[in-house]
Amino acid sequence: MKAKNKAKSAILWYLKTLARHRLNKLKPEIIGVTGSVGKTSTKEAIYHVLARRQQVLKNQKSYNTEFGLLLSILNQESGFSSPLKWMIALWGAFETAFFDKTPYTKMVLEMGVDKPKDMDVLLQFVQPTVGVMTTIKPIHLDEGQFKNLEEILNEKSKLVKRMGENDWAILNADDHYLSLISNQLSANVITFGMGEGADIRAMNVKSSEKGLEFDLLFDEKTIHVQLPNLIGKHHVYVVLPAIAIGFLNQFKWETIKAGLEDFVLPPGRMNLIPGVSNSIIIDSSYNASPATMAVALDVLGEIHPKGVGRRIAVLGNMNEIGDLTDSEHRKVGKEAAKVADLLITVGDHARLYAEEAVKAGLQQSHVWSFVDSKDAGEFLSGKLKTGDIVLVKGSQNKVRLERCIKEIMAEPERARDLLVRQDDSWESI
Repeated sequence: MKAKNKAKSAILWYLKTLARHRLNKLKPEIIGVTGSVGKTSTKEAIYHVLARRQQVLKNQKSYNTEFGLLLSILNQESGFSSPLKWMIALWGAFETAFFDKTPYTKMVLEMGVDKPKDMDVLLQFVQPTVGVMTTIKPIHLDEGQFKNLEEILNEKSKLVKRMGENDWAILNADDHYLSLISNQLSANVITFGMGEGADIRAMNVKSSEKGLEFDLLFDEKTIHVQLPNLIGKHHVYVVLPAIAIGFLNQFKWETIKAGLEDFVLPPGRMNLIPGVSNSIIIDSSYNASPATMAVALDVLGEIHPKGVGRRIAVLGNMNEIGDLTDSEHRKVGKEAAKVADLLITVGDHARLYAEEAVKAGLQQSHVWSFVDSKDAGEFLSGKLKTGDIVLVKGSQNKVRLERCIKEIMAEPERARDLLVRQDDSWESI
């Protein structure tokens, strides 16, 4: 174990040294993105807007930890458990740091925080001058992580609290916890949201299988926005920070609009995928928390199945919510009963969804529980009918609902292109 820790420390030192060298050479403007949910999608939306006019580097995938951030700055992928892949990555990092001449002017970096002092570690080697905060929600509350929402806010908000008077903090005005800190910052503040008082505001928000549309209000102007690649009203909170940064960079609306129209959500984050028997899958398999589960069920309720199609919810465990595990799973079960015609659960805690859904009125014969995602998919594939809408959502560890989706998607040969966690490194996990 000591040898392993020494090797890890040596690799970290090496990567930090190379990352600092590259940052000193490029001197890019760094845009940091943090929050409890929506970080990756927000980072991607910002990237698509900025990339219309500038050379921009972003995190690969969801590389947002200390290792991940360093690898992203150096344009390398993790070696995971392969010594050979790590040797290749470390050599590639050296070559990138000293010989890559791509003139990046911006870096959009997702910054993940799972426990106290994580943000301190990240801020040792990156100092964003623009900070985006998405939401503060009850996640990462297991033992050894955060004790409560106040601790989450305290750690994540270090991103913007350590900024200077020439920097910019972009905050979700509709988030109660973020509204508490907006007047405590030295940095300039831009707020976004749907409520009155937001600097950049979305109104008349509508969502359907045809996409997301809303009226954008800013600087006493109103623009109608239509984004066919997005479903779910909550994605307003993904695109508004990207719009704010576009305006901050003095982009014309036509440029911002073109970037957003190119934007497609990363795999596993509310993407529409054709299913067997002419069904439609809403793929939200990347991860799950109480807040995102509630939003996903709202989206399922917004979409109207064609013909005699049914709304089907495939829901897996929500991990890392600590003492809230029992109560939050039961809440989700009650909500699922309001929108789903059929319910399939995956995982031990997910059985609470089934229990509460039946109590709330969903017929017992329309509810099934499984331990394994693949088994759930094989079962569901034989039940799907034309017009069915299938929401698939659950946490990553011990659930992996992308395996369920692979069993019910119309083109499983496209799994590597469409689904999350399809790298070889995930196959044995």
